[in-house]
Amino acid sequence: MIKRLTLSNGTRVVLEKIKYLDTVSMGFWFSVGSASESKEENGYTHFVEHMLFKGTKNYDAKALIKEIEGVGGVLNAFTSRHFTSFYVSITSKYFTRGINVLMDIIKNSVFDAEEIEREKRVIIEEIKMSNDLPEEITGQQFFKNAYKGTSMTLPIAGTISNIKKIEKKSIHSYFKNNLNANNLIISIAGNFDIDEAERLLSNFDMEENKKNEWYDIPFYYSTKSTEKNDLNQVYFSLIAPSFKAGDKRNYTISAINDAFGGSSYSRLFQTIREKKGLCYNIYSYNSAFANGGTFEIHGSTSLKNYAYTIESIHNEVEGFLKEKISETELTDAKEMYRGSIAFNKLNPEFLMNKNAKHEYYYNRHVPFKEMYKSVDKINMKDSHAIIEELLGSKKFFLTAVGPLETNKKTKEISEKLNLN
Repeated sequence: MIKRLTLSNGTRVVLEKIKYLDTVSMGFWFSVGSASESKEENGYTHFVEHMLFKGTKNYDAKALIKEIEGVGGVLNAFTSRHFTSFYVSITSKYFTRGINVLMDIIKNSVFDAEEIEREKRVIIEEIKMSNDLPEEITGQQFFKNAYKGTSMTLPIAGTISNIKKIEKKSIHSYFKNNLNANNLIISIAGNFDIDEAERLLSNFDMEENKKNEWYDIPFYYSTKSTEKNDLNQVYFSLIAPSFKAGDKRNYTISAINDAFGGSSYSRLFQTIREKKGLCYNIYSYNSAFANGGTFEIHGSTSLKNYAYTIESIHNEVEGFLKEKISETELTDAKEMYRGSIAFNKLNPEFLMNKNAKHEYYYNRHVPFKEMYKSVDKINMKDSHAIIEELLGSKKFFLTAVGPLETNKKTKEISEKLNLN
């Protein structure tokens, strides 16, 4: 059973009851993230996410977590470039407890000054940790340069200098202005009482404020690399622009990706790892977000094999453009896609996330039957056209981090293959 409603303050709600489950997941999704920040505010959204777990008028930080985890539930959150979500997964018996805790942290978090100072230290350590991770470095290089001139360049956790400057007044003001009723979607899925959910949420009198809007962004090709003495491998990504979330072509791209590099039997995996033995990790995926999208190839290899690996990947791209996807590959990919959908039909957390995103991107509920039909409609003609559109230029943003000599080799590879 699905029910959609809008609260008096403009907050949209999606409720999906599955009576044969024993659990329920509920999420408060705000269309606010690092891409909605100014340079001066960078890191504020992520900081707010942390602070909402640091105590309310009704619970201190420890009691807040115990209220959910003490009965076997999960209380968590995440911040991305476009969304911040606070969510609870819990047994159906404790549904009311779960939703009350979520409403409490949104409405009654105290933003204690001492907790703010303590959390500043925690987040600075988180930033330092991220700056040590090769995959984070390649990602930061990409966003900083591919979307220059836009807020997409801003790191999700912010900068150390910005975090040090945060004060109670500024962070609380940011919270009130941005994480408001107009930017909120509430999604609940699993076994719960829909009437009880409506009753509880009807009392959720969150204030309205400015509504975030996302605008399409440019994409700039480039080649960027970093050297770190302590690394033994080169970690690399080849990235091309793709379609934003909500674009129906993403169904076709998902099938294409399965054949190209998204599975262990894909062309990329079978050639680069199984046949040539160049990488342990090698894969591709399509990422769609509110105002853009990317098709990405990721891997790591030794400095000795770096150039040969990228050339081999480029050859696979050229081969894919020439041969396109076969009938057998497309049939297999569609079956895998259907299977991945089917396995998630009984996962309340997946359903909660799916419904929130579909409410945001489509302003409606998308049933599984419609998702299956979209997969069934994927055909050879459209697949070939999208392969050409995505990869036809054979251009990529190349971002890498590795030991000494990585910068020189990265530049040579990019120039030789005319990557951008």
